[in-house]
Amino acid sequence: MASKPSELIHAMVLREMQDGVIRDGLWAQAMVEAKSDKVKAKSIYISLRAAAMQQDTKMLLVRQIQQAMKSDEVKRKDFISASDIKKPR
Repeated sequence: MASKPSELIHAMVLREMQDGVIRDGLWAQAMVEAKSDKVKAKSIYISLRAAAMQQDTKMLLVRQIQQAMKSDEVKRKDFISASDIKKPR
């Protein structure tokens, strides 16, 4: 179950729009869903962009976790514990 985008994400979308940043593909989708009503399209766009931004954020976090795990795995391979040292016979 997908959670709703947070207040912070919605604020980020509004800031993007205030700065004139509009994703053309999402705007086109919003216009189609709103049947070319720009007022409705703006509301739909905000919802679409917030959902996309939330998904992008989740994917970035997953990639960062995966990279950290790979990095940790490399460190573990380089680490030699006392039990790894072979005792002379």
